[in-house]
Amino acid sequence: MRTKRMVFGALAIVLLAACSNDENETMIDNTGSRATFSASIGWQVQTRAFDQMWNDNDKIGISGKTGDKTYTNVAYFTANGGKSGSFSVVTPGEEIYYQDNEPVTFTAYYPWEEALKEGTFIETDTWGQADQKSFDYLWSQAIGSKGTPNVAFSFNHVMTKVVLTIKKGADVSLDEVKAAVMTLEGFEHTGKFDVTTGETTTYAGTTVMWNFANNSDNENYNAPVVVDETAQTVTYTLIMFPQKFDKKLPVHADLTGKQTFKAELDFTEANKKAGDENPENKWVEGRQYNLSVTLHKTKITVDGCEIVQWENVDGGDFKAE
Repeated sequence: MRTKRMVFGALAIVLLAACSNDENETMIDNTGSRATFSASIGWQVQTRAFDQMWNDNDKIGISGKTGDKTYTNVAYFTANGGKSGSFSVVTPGEEIYYQDNEPVTFTAYYPWEEALKEGTFIETDTWGQADQKSFDYLWSQAIGSKGTPNVAFSFNHVMTKVVLTIKKGADVSLDEVKAAVMTLEGFEHTGKFDVTTGETTTYAGTTVMWNFANNSDNENYNAPVVVDETAQTVTYTLIMFPQKFDKKLPVHADLTGKQTFKAELDFTEANKKAGDENPENKWVEGRQYNLSVTLHKTKITVDGCEIVQWENVDGGDFKAE
């Protein structure tokens, strides 16, 4: 399944290829001809999977063509972090320079990958949620010129975020909620991100019984978790490939030493609330689906799904028997 990026404004698509030292080794060192780069993450209040800041040494890959010179997948990094990072070239001597007075459309993506597959894409398996920062993909295009040398990228998320807040119900303790083995199935977990277009594509192969919480067999599958002792909740954050579903997604909760209960998730109504003209049961790129799930001794209830700007989406209430 392929998800297409929408580019706002008349921005040209710049073809990226495999990184070539020969391609990037020469430059024109005229006063004012060096391109400078800054970046923010557009739309979102919470701009990253983990916080709202660029971290020190976050790397982006930048490509563009100016005059007869093509720059491909040049790595830039931020040394000062912050909401709007100011980026510097990783390898001195590989700085990007304007070769003439014509405007240049630059393409950038995050996180930078040195060895792109076929020179254009990154593959990943979203089962490995413990390392989700590596596939919280961002993409942007922006224009710069010798007259306005700073290129200000406004990045957008190309993946989908699913946030499940688990609450304790009747006769269930917070410790039991913390220890519950949570399972999700019915989605495609592998795919690729095309850094030239910002598109994602999933590979065929539907997930069956993937444990994303308290997985003792493979801890890399465990999603980031936040325990709120005051609210008596446990929250898991998942980063997934955008995709459409033919049927509802089963989610299971296994209370240690007790029964396993199941609910079914459908995102159609949530996408309708988000304003989709023809809402479908799917994960939309750049959206954050907030689901509230209550664990009882005898069942699960899904109390709502809300969409917010990552984009956030209210996913609705579900019951599990």
